[in-house]
Amino acid sequence: MKKDKLLCQLQDAFQRLKEALEIPVSEPLTIDGTIQRFEFTFELAWKAIKSFMEDQGVLCHSPKSCIKEAFKMGWIHSEEEWLALLKARNMTTHVYNEASAMGIYKEIHQRHDLFQALIKELANQQTQQTQQTQ
Repeated sequence: MKKDKLLCQLQDAFQRLKEALEIPVSEPLTIDGTIQRFEFTFELAWKAIKSFMEDQGVLCHSPKSCIKEAFKMGWIHSEEEWLALLKARNMTTHVYNEASAMGIYKEIHQRHDLFQALIKELANQQTQQTQQTQ
């Protein structure tokens, strides 16, 4: 059940991230709000991967190790792009100026569709596991 809840939360967080990305950058708080929503989405993504991996008997304990395992399993298709998202997520704790924040925002805008692909893959995994248990 944990993975079902995580997948649902991930879908909701991703939807909210997409909403933030639709707001013009000129609007106050757009960049900060988008970065915050990205942080939530990224955290849920790697934790969902971790939960789905555990069901497969694979252990991963960090975002990086979960990304690498998901790539090996074929759940994500670009390890390099996911590691770039991880780097952006890690940088969010060190954003002290507008230029850095804008760089992270652009990274999020460029790669946010990776979350949608992951959600689709995890939903497929969920369906397969449900069919196998029936």
